[in-house]
Amino acid sequence: MMKQFKAGLAGIALYAASGVADAAIDLHFVPLDQTAEAIEIGLSISGLGDAALGTYDFNIQFDPTHLAFAGVAFGDPLLGDELDVFDLGGNSVAADLLAPGVLNLFESSLDDAADLQTLQADSFTLAIIRFNVLIGGSSQLDLLINSLADASGDGLSVNTAPLNVNTAAAVPLPGMFWPMVGGFWMVLRRRRV
Repeated sequence: MMKQFKAGLAGIALYAASGVADAAIDLHFVPLDQTAEAIEIGLSISGLGDAALGTYDFNIQFDPTHLAFAGVAFGDPLLGDELDVFDLGGNSVAADLLAPGVLNLFESSLDDAADLQTLQADSFTLAIIRFNVLIGGSSQLDLLINSLADASGDGLSVNTAPLNVNTAAAVPLPGMFWPMVGGFWMVLRRRRV
């Protein structure tokens, strides 16, 4: 009887240890492209392993005095939309600005769970978010998870981390810059003649 009890405890410990591997799923921001006027940030998931992502609902918080939401492109630039593995438009997506500085991203797959399980990549970009830079400085992006579930509808546990973005706003040209350039061009042109 005692051996069965110990075997049972060992089984529970192994099951619990296998659950720790599921916690290796990460959601993270990836800076992609930045100019003085705009910045693109990828929102990526990695470490899915045997799980397949079926739906997510996130709020992204940002400083609206530094950044202005400019648009979103759902899916991975190389792999396509991994929640629509057959590229049939079989998912629902939404990006809504809920309040100044709060962007909601939602996507839910309508693909069969077995197809997602078989065809979905282990790591991919969920969306690329574009912001216009309003003023220079440091701004933090935070990710709040409203829901995150696998292809069967079971909740997934993930690790997240904020992203600090250093922005440099565009320096506006003086109002007389282009007329001065035109004047210099005219002077140089006349000297050649």
